[in-house]
Amino acid sequence: MSVNNDDLIRAVFSATDEAKQRALAILEGRELPEIIDGPLLLSMGESAELLHISRATLWRTIKAGRLEKVMLYPGAFRLRRSDVVALANGKGSARA
Repeated sequence: MSVNNDDLIRAVFSATDEAKQRALAILEGRELPEIIDGPLLLSMGESAELLHISRATLWRTIKAGRLEKVMLYPGAFRLRRSDVVALANGKGSARA
């Protein structure tokens, strides 16, 4: 879908203040948009890509307790998309 400048300007002027603040935070990289589509559980590779970090750094993040593994069966796990997005948004540890 292509958006022209007139449509964009019209959308900005008609948006609520809350929507404008959220859009600005996303554009400035202070917040990631919520990703609704896709799996609820992510692999190591998918999680690392979403966070823009290496798999080694992701392992250290898990070991530090900032992300919790969801065990599927012995030797196989995934990470919750909501936890990864929360961490990316700077919410610190995703689970207490």
